[in-house]
Formats: sequence, C-alpha cells, structure tokens
Amino acid sequence: MVSVIMAAYNAREFIPRAIKSVFSQTYGDYEVVVVDDASDDGTFEVLAQYKDKRLKVLRNEKRSGAAFSRNRAIKESRRKYVAILDADDFWDPGKLESQVRFMEENRKVAGVGTYVYETDSEGVPLKKLRFPLQPESIKCSTFFRCSFVHSSMMLRRSFLVEKDLWYNPRLKAAHDFELWSRAVFNGHFTLLPKYFTYYRRSSGQISAAHLPMQENYAVSIYKVLLQRLGFIPLEDQLQAHLQLVGIGVRNLSVRDILLWCAALHDKNKQVKLFVSRNFSSEILLRFLKYCEEQSLGFIRICGLLLHLHLRMGTVVFPYFQLFRRLSVQMKHV
Repeated sequence: MVSVIMAAYNAREFIPRAIKSVFSQTYGDYEVVVVDDASDDGTFEVLAQYKDKRLKVLRNEKRSGAAFSRNRAIKESRRKYVAILDADDFWDPGKLESQVRFMEENRKVAGVGTYVYETDSEGVPLKKLRFPLQPESIKCSTFFRCSFVHSSMMLRRSFLVEKDLWYNPRLKAAHDFELWSRAVFNGHFTLLPKYFTYYRRSSGQISAAHLPMQENYAVSIYKVLLQRLGFIPLEDQLQAHLQLVGIGVRNLSVRDILLWCAALHDKNKQVKLFVSRNFSSEILLRFLKYCEEQSLGFIRICGLLLHLHLRMGTVVFPYFQLFRRLSVQMKHV
C-alpha cells in the first residue's frame, strides 16, 4: 500500500540507517524505491548489497539533482501512498502504520506529516520540532515558511498525479518547499502530533552547505505566493515580506514591516485566499517572531502588537498557539 521513495547522492555514511528504519516498520505492506543520483562514494554499491525484494534501486547515468531523482522514484512507484524519506534521515518504527491508518480513516486528506526530532550528525536527538496541525493553519503558515519536514510526509499518489504536482527539477535547492507551496492550495494537509521522524542536521545537507542558494530559491517561491494573494510585488513589498519571514536583505523599519502585515491582511480580505481568522492569526504570530528577533523588548513588542491588532481590526488572540509550536531543546544526561 505504501511506496517509500528516496533520492540518494553520496549518502554512503547515512543511508544504511535510513533503510534499516524502513525495514523496521511495524507496517509491512510497502516497497522502497531508491534513485541513486550518480554517486561516486560507493552509495550504489552499498544499496546493491541488499537482497530484500521490497527494495528497488535505480541509478541515474549522470548527476541530475534531487528533484529529478524524486520525480523518477514517484513515477516508478506503484502503491496507493507515497512516503518520502531523505537518505540521511530515519523513522520511528510506528510511523508508516500510524500514517496509513490516519489516511484510511480520513479520505479527504491529501497528505500527512509528523512532528520531528532534529538530530546531530550521529542521529542523537537535539530538538523537538513542532508545526501547525490543521489544514487551514498549515495553508496559512506555508505563506511564511515551509510547514513540513520533508522526511515526515506521506501523500496519496493519485493526488500528486491528478494535480500534476511534481518537484521542480530547475530548482537545485528548496524544491520541497516549492512543491508544498503549490500542494497546500490543491488539497488538505495535516500533521500527526507524534515524533515519528528523525531529521539529521549535518554539514553536508543542501540547507547547510548552500544556504545562500537555498534563500535565493526561497525568494522566487515567495514571489509566486505573493502573486497568488493578488500582489504584483514591488521591490519594497518583496523586501518587506522577505524581512518578515527572516531572509530579508534590506534593513526596513519596524513600522514598514507592521504596515506590510496590515497590507497582507487587507489584501486577503479582498481576494479571500485564506480563511480570514486563520490568516490574521498567522500574521500576528509572524510579526511577533520578527519583533523578538529584533530584540525590541517586551513593552515595545506589546505596543506594536496592539497597534497591529487595531490596524487590522481583529480580535483574534493566537498567542497561546506558540506553546504548541515552539521547538523544544532536549536535555541529555
């Protein structure tokens, strides 16, 4: 019932643990489709040692990128659900069983993720990562950030094919965020509030090794999202949004960012892309995070939030949601 799809490039060090975490699942009805992207470190040879009939290993003749490799794996898959696993991440044994049960009981849901343990390079958990859980909140959150960890996701294969949702091979980074930024507007997504996914934070990852490139691609994604909301963003508007989401390069004033938040709220009232209450909540939470990152101080932040509430004309009070979203550092004895 499940196709586990993986793209691997020079993943010899980590991929055995990823494969082991799949073969250790309590749910047994799955296949594993791995596309090796012309690795030169012996990754393909490691994969060739497995004799399990559930494992199908393909190899690109030349380096084609993770997006191309993942698309190839999905096209080769034959099961009802697609579960994504990056080659340097791994899973809790109960992940697939819990997600399949949820998807079978909730036929309108297109995809489901999980909470995540962020680990060090050795796979030791360092932090608990939590995200919005409900479809409309996830949709609003995706306007400001990637709301899923890639390896946590399971999707209906029919949804991807029917909606023509594929990774964009032109993007060398952030192609997962780009896919989610389209997918959440085509179907319902949710998360299980259980820590079933282990996301390895290692120096070799794209997000660590090529952060400037990652951010450049993210800029193009945010431009498209702003256009979806009805903006043809001017340079100042784009820079305000980038600064709000944490990757801005121009030092705009706090007042500029507050006015941009109000403009987002007003535009959504016109076009009704998002449920108004949910979008207002997300704007307020995002502005609070921005103010905290600017180290503005408690009293000033409260005053700014009150000003924004009045400017938006909203009485929503989303701040208790922070307790369900904040990452938690783990203590090791």
